[in-house]
Amino acid sequence: MPAISVLFPTYNTREEYLREAIESVLNQTFRDFEFIIVDDCSPDPNVERVVKSYDDPRIRYYRNEKNLGISETRNRLIDLAAGEYLAVMDHDDVSLPERFEKEAAYLDAHPDVGVLGTAHMEIPSGKVVVPPQTNAEIEER
Repeated sequence: MPAISVLFPTYNTREEYLREAIESVLNQTFRDFEFIIVDDCSPDPNVERVVKSYDDPRIRYYRNEKNLGISETRNRLIDLAAGEYLAVMDHDDVSLPERFEKEAAYLDAHPDVGVLGTAHMEIPSGKVVVPPQTNAEIEER
């Protein structure tokens, strides 16, 4: 069983964004993950071509027979997952190389934590958005 299942829904994603997102997952310092990609029935065949151009055994590619929308596609991804942890990744996201390493280490060290949010940077503005802290985290400080 992999430590992390990366859940990656995609739909009509432009090639340059799709490649950047996929490569940011494949280039993680933490290597024990499965990468589940579900194409939500994109009319653009380019999505499947791009995904299948990567020769990495961690990638598992699926295509919905009809467009289900983001919620049902995420539910399908969860059903396909075998990892101890789930990492949500959107088709236009880019993860820093140590994302999974840091997230897994934090979750391993804090078994009472069930959900983890991280800061993100909005492109092109460069604005960094930090998720709100829980009361427990504030009290720890």
